[in-house]
Amino acid sequence: MNENKKINVKFKDKENNLANINIEITHRNGYLEFSMSGEYNNGMGQCLDSIRPADNNQKRLIEIWKAYHLNGMNAGTPKQTKKLQEIEYESYDNACLFLDSFDATGKPITAFDLEKIHKAKEKVKTKISDKQKEISILTKKQEEMKVDRLTNDCWIVIKDLDIKEFSGHSFGAVRKFFDKQSKIKNVELFDLNKLLEQINKKTLLYDYGTDKILYKYGATWHKTDLPKDLWEEVLKLKINIEKIEESKKVKGGNWEDITDYKIVALGKHLKLEPKEAETDIKGTQDGVYSYCGIDYYVLTKDEAQNKTEEYLGDELW
Repeated sequence: MNENKKINVKFKDKENNLANINIEITHRNGYLEFSMSGEYNNGMGQCLDSIRPADNNQKRLIEIWKAYHLNGMNAGTPKQTKKLQEIEYESYDNACLFLDSFDATGKPITAFDLEKIHKAKEKVKTKISDKQKEISILTKKQEEMKVDRLTNDCWIVIKDLDIKEFSGHSFGAVRKFFDKQSKIKNVELFDLNKLLEQINKKTLLYDYGTDKILYKYGATWHKTDLPKDLWEEVLKLKINIEKIEESKKVKGGNWEDITDYKIVALGKHLKLEPKEAETDIKGTQDGVYSYCGIDYYVLTKDEAQNKTEEYLGDELW
């Protein structure tokens, strides 16, 4: 898959609603990106959850849509994404709460154990914050002593850290003291962050990315590599779907036998055969005609003029 590719697939689902789907693979951000979008039942875009597959070919196409659409922009790792497919969540916060209730293997965590994890996490976070403040205080004091290096002060005093150490008049001793203290504090901070990582990975809210770094769900985009034969499978599904659609298509008839001239107009516009137009196009009201879930205005010149004036009048007002 070295070139940009794009195809269109149309089919009627189990409810006889028309799905008009665009599928493409493009080179973006240094990787192959797969995308699908469609028009269905007067809706456009990511309408995949509304489509009711009529056969296994349509079902598989929807599965591919769910699995690989914008494969470089997944809020979670493959493991997190798969787990979230078990529920319908309305917000990022709900997704996080759900993932946080399972361990790394996908098994439920009891409320008691989850509370223990949260308490341990907050305790370590507090220690990390305190350690960062200590490092900041140490750095600030070191800068102050560089400014006052010409004084005869022989002591290093840092009240906030409860430190009082004799240094004499040696600037080398002062530098050595701060280097030692900085190293100790940073090692302690590193150990605390590693401990926090160990606690975080106890729930599925955190998982390792392909770079082996532990991420919280939604903290960055995760890329799913496309199967090598994905486009070949999509093309095969398109052929199978179109073959089935052609076999189900209502054919024949005469336009002269249809009394509603607006059905004739819309049918010819959509390039349908007379019998298909008569079967699948339904007039509703106010000049609206529906073909397999998609509504169209079918109006005479005067009706269109009135409708336009009415619409613009309301909008401008």
